[in-house]
Amino acid sequence: MQRRILALLAAVSLLVALLLALFWPTADTALAFAWRGGAILAAAWLAYDDVQRIPNWLLLTLSVLLIVVVRWPRHLWIVAPVLLLLAVVGRLLRGPGTR
Repeated sequence: MQRRILALLAAVSLLVALLLALFWPTADTALAFAWRGGAILAAAWLAYDDVQRIPNWLLLTLSVLLIVVVRWPRHLWIVAPVLLLLAVVGRLLRGPGTR
């Protein structure tokens, strides 16, 4: 997703939230969704360049951790060290100077 699209979606979402707050303040769910969606999209827009430099294995690991935290929070104590160990072993096997 291009950075301009993120900025446009963030602006539209925040504008929708503002209009909902002004003209339909009883729509709590829609209002909360628009505010939070706009805030998340704005944060993604600001961090776009930095996120592009994150290695793919780290994105996969973070998504697995997020699923574990949401679905099985007590299993995080088991899964997190295993994923960390796999990352360290993978880094050692690749050798220095490789990404």
